[in-house]
Amino acid sequence: MIFLVDACALIVFHGYGGATMGSATLDIMRTADLFVSPITVWEITRKAALGKLPRPTPAGYEGSFASWLATAGYRVIPLTWEDCERANALPAHHKDPMDRMLIATALAQDFTIVTDDGIFPRYGVKTIW
Repeated sequence: MIFLVDACALIVFHGYGGATMGSATLDIMRTADLFVSPITVWEITRKAALGKLPRPTPAGYEGSFASWLATAGYRVIPLTWEDCERANALPAHHKDPMDRMLIATALAQDFTIVTDDGIFPRYGVKTIW
């Protein structure tokens, strides 16, 4: 199984020690091959730039969030033109464009999304939390 990690999962796992995640998800976050979308990096760094989140890297880390993700072992999943079109064609269950992009990407690649968002499964995408 291949996993795509959403913003909430990154924040909860790294910022709060995975406090609300199940044991299977914690194991996945610690040991699985995990992908992060560029849209998730944009979402987190945008919220940090607006003051809605603290700096998204660990204290003392001097590099960018993107470089920290790579150092932490996360892999980038390319964001394609087709993903963008697919996200716009999805039913309107979810209004957040970043989440719609993750859903479209996961559906195209048959990835499981690590998320606590209860709307995602309405699209037929696999999730775990």
